[in-house]
Amino acid sequence: MTAGDTNPTNWSYGRCPLETAPGSFGPFAGIVRTWRAKWPAGDALPARAAFDFPDFRGWWGRIAIARIRHDPFEVRFQLWGTQLAYWWGVDYTGRTLGEASPDPAAWLNTEGRYFEAMAQSPFIGVAWGGLEHYRRGGIRVMSVDLPLAEAGGVSHVLMAHREIGPGDAQAAIMPELDLRDIRP
Repeated sequence: MTAGDTNPTNWSYGRCPLETAPGSFGPFAGIVRTWRAKWPAGDALPARAAFDFPDFRGWWGRIAIARIRHDPFEVRFQLWGTQLAYWWGVDYTGRTLGEASPDPAAWLNTEGRYFEAMAQSPFIGVAWGGLEHYRRGGIRVMSVDLPLAEAGGVSHVLMAHREIGPGDAQAAIMPELDLRDIRP
């Protein structure tokens, strides 16, 4: 976003290099280690097929997996955990980004641009904010978003979420992580 733009979702988005140490992600370190352990030899990202249900132990209910389509660009959730459905008040499994929100365009213009940037030049993303947009005031969440690939390009994003307190900031939860803000 430019200086005059607004972010109607009131979410913050950041990115860091793919090689960032898992320990830098605080309470998300375990899921980042699992993701990193699935990397094949070479420069390729892990594939969606490399993951199975037991890989998400400790995160069950708080995982989302989105399929990325490139032409035209689309984010469609293949998995939306039960805890996420409770927090958002909607199950996004099988739905596109923002589809069930009161203002789908707001999500396409913020989070959609964030995922598009990840698909074009992969990074580990961190997103956080409140769910007021879904009429779920008082609930704030944070996610670590991990790109997955097929045929050399980003094909999916694996997202692990946790609830955060009203005053919690990314820097307090992940003090070792130096994020570059990418406001979509």
